[in-house]
Amino acid sequence: MATTTAPGGFTFAETSWRALGTYVQLGVADSGRLDEARARAEDLLAAVDLSCSRFRADSDLTRANLGAGSWVRVDPLLVAAVSAALDAAEETDGVVDPTLGRSLVALGYDADIGAVRSRPDDPAGVPLPAVPDAWRAVGLQDDAVLVPFGTALDLGATGKAFASDLLADDLADRGIACIVSLGGDISIGVPPALADGDGTGPVDWPVTIAELPDDPPVQTVLLDHGGLATSSVLGRHWNRGGRRVHHLIDPRTGRPAESVWRTVTVSAGCAVAANTATTASIVLGEDAPRWLAERDLAARLVDVDGGVTLVAGWPADDDLAAGGRS
Repeated sequence: MATTTAPGGFTFAETSWRALGTYVQLGVADSGRLDEARARAEDLLAAVDLSCSRFRADSDLTRANLGAGSWVRVDPLLVAAVSAALDAAEETDGVVDPTLGRSLVALGYDADIGAVRSRPDDPAGVPLPAVPDAWRAVGLQDDAVLVPFGTALDLGATGKAFASDLLADDLADRGIACIVSLGGDISIGVPPALADGDGTGPVDWPVTIAELPDDPPVQTVLLDHGGLATSSVLGRHWNRGGRRVHHLIDPRTGRPAESVWRTVTVSAGCAVAANTATTASIVLGEDAPRWLAERDLAARLVDVDGGVTLVAGWPADDDLAAGGRS
């Protein structure tokens, strides 16, 4: 645990651990509530894993996929996560598609990334493009999901961001100002008292930008609400059929998206919105800056040669820069 005293009466503290197959970083503005926040986070993330993991035989998502073509009763948590994924598909007209589970399995991504990388290089599978508009046929009820026959849901594009938003909002409702990062999907929790203005003002959280977790930071931005996400083809990759592949699939081809951008970072109203934009940008390639600008989404894109493109007011230097503000 690290603790820092800052102006505004806040005593910041942070902690980190692993969950959902990635790293978790949790910071709170009141160090006296860090243990409470972490305990709540561990319980909530365990529930998300049990509901939403594609790699657990006992998860609700696995049961829903095995029952494709029929309604399957599931925890409402999975319904909420799938709803967020369908919103992402709607926003991107299917570029971010939650029905890519079979495409990912064909690429060899059928277990945690560590297990996939440890395997010998298997022959390449036949690419499986998404069934056109299958995501529109996903059915949701309060406690049930209908996966279209011949498809499988995968929440990899939005799942961690959904969990980050869920946790940040939960802690904020408990009066805990916080920042949550799940594998780089970042969400800010603003308690109602701070949102309404109780004299202390919003909490400014410094966020360092790097292409990979262990890389030196290239920039620092400040967030006081909303979310930020980074998608990259550099981290989650493996070998298949003698070539390197990654997890960001173009639903039109069933293959990894062509590498125009190696990293995209976006600030948006929540982590899911930010991650939706970063994932779409990787798939859209050269069209990504225009797509982001049309939606006024501040973004930093790094191409395969290291060139940087800034969109919609993303700061150009490494001064402490405001981000995520109205």
